[in-house]
Amino acid sequence: MYHTCLRIVIYAADAEDILQDAFMEAFTGLDKIKNPAAFGGWLKRIVINKSINHVKRHQKSWTELEETQPDEYGIDELDFKNKLDAIAEALEALPEKYRMVINLHIFEQMGFEEIAGMMNVPSATIRSQYLRGKQKILDDIRVKLK
Repeated sequence: MYHTCLRIVIYAADAEDILQDAFMEAFTGLDKIKNPAAFGGWLKRIVINKSINHVKRHQKSWTELEETQPDEYGIDELDFKNKLDAIAEALEALPEKYRMVINLHIFEQMGFEEIAGMMNVPSATIRSQYLRGKQKILDDIRVKLK
């Protein structure tokens, strides 16, 4: 749940606060859940909704990257780091709406209709934002890796 939240809000402190709020909301509302076996999915939905609402309120759109460790498999570490940096920079440079859609679709494996429902926009808008964001990332990477 923490990593789900962190991918959306970027800052660890914010993710921790949101996660705590989500757990509080979930546990105080346990009587609202109809199927106890669905608790994990219900909690994840609360975490994602709280994360999206936080981003909308604070309009944050950048992240901090950690240094990579040397690879023991013979991969050119500098080349790998350059590619990783280019991807991360391209992702963080995306407009917020594109970044959120890409994170939810790729990392959280959510469908476009599900994302659209959470964000209260048409699913066609989510598909367009995903495709535009993906194209912008690819364009940025091509420029940075030349």
